[in-house]
Amino acid sequence: MSEGSDPLEVVLVSLRDADDPMALHERLCFEEATGLPDLRVVHACEQRLGARELDADLLLFGGSGAYSVLDPEHWVRALLDFLLRVVDAGVPAYGSCFGFQGLALAMGGEVVRRADHTRMGGFPVRKTAAADADPLFGPLPARFEVQFGHKDWVTRLPAGVTLLVTDDAGHNEAFRVDGSNFWGSQFHPELTRHRTLDRFRHYQHLYDGGRGDEIVRQITGSVDHPEVPRVLGRLVELARARRRARG
Repeated sequence: MSEGSDPLEVVLVSLRDADDPMALHERLCFEEATGLPDLRVVHACEQRLGARELDADLLLFGGSGAYSVLDPEHWVRALLDFLLRVVDAGVPAYGSCFGFQGLALAMGGEVVRRADHTRMGGFPVRKTAAADADPLFGPLPARFEVQFGHKDWVTRLPAGVTLLVTDDAGHNEAFRVDGSNFWGSQFHPELTRHRTLDRFRHYQHLYDGGRGDEIVRQITGSVDHPEVPRVLGRLVELARARRRARG
């Protein structure tokens, strides 16, 4: 059966308010990075996640400019529970930024708010030795730049994951859940520097901290590495192969 007549069921779980302009922006960024048009978007703050989403071929969890995984909102707690269900179900999935933090927290890791240590823009990272054999991160060079936008930090990884990307300061930047099809990264593989600048301009009141000019320079002076979005492209191919194998 051709992929055109039987397209993948891909769901972007949005962790933004439905009326946030960056919700559409995020969908477009993921569509550009994956090469998949018309992603189905589910807003976790408005809709309960359940069996229909677990039946998807691929789940994507994005960032959230206005929310934190440490917030007490009921939907955030429900999301953390759902992330564990995704791991158990074996659904191919990727958590970017908030999704990465949520997965780490749900599995028993530690996330800390550092409002005075916001990281925004392009920064260098490096693969761990374990990443060389990873189907998503293996083809990346030893060092590369990626786009960040966060002030919550995963300070301790949970048990049962393999660290794939770190930096010279030893931060936890990406991992895979062992024995699963779930990956996550603190950085945004779906963002280019121009898209990050869009994001910063919209959320500047939350992330500026009096460092607006410095952050803009950090964003615009960064380098987009063509291999970074291909991490998501390889996950799409993994999801296709899994679908074919399941018939």
